[in-house]
Amino acid sequence: MPIISSHVLDSLTGRDAAGIQVRCQRLAPAVEPQMVTETRAGDDGRIAIEVDTAADVPGTRYEVVFFSGEYFATGQQSDEISSLINEVVVRLDLSAVSQRCHVPMMIAPHNHSVWWSR
Repeated sequence: MPIISSHVLDSLTGRDAAGIQVRCQRLAPAVEPQMVTETRAGDDGRIAIEVDTAADVPGTRYEVVFFSGEYFATGQQSDEISSLINEVVVRLDLSAVSQRCHVPMMIAPHNHSVWWSR
């Protein structure tokens, strides 16, 4: 089964985004979204989600939501830090992934950056 992994970094502090909430859903055509998991990153800012893609139909995608607004609201050092970006949503096509899709994320109250690797 493929694994979606991520290392989330807080670029405001230069540290791992420990405890950030992450949700993963399966988005299949003509079907309501199905929850795969909801988790929080460990102290190292990392997550790993095992995904069973065996029954996926063509066009199935996986949506990974990083709750950055909640993360910054609970860890604010100053009232001046706020964000209009509450969630960072990444949609992935795992149809050609057999082992791992790594999606590193850098977040700040006013921006984010994401890329992927195997």
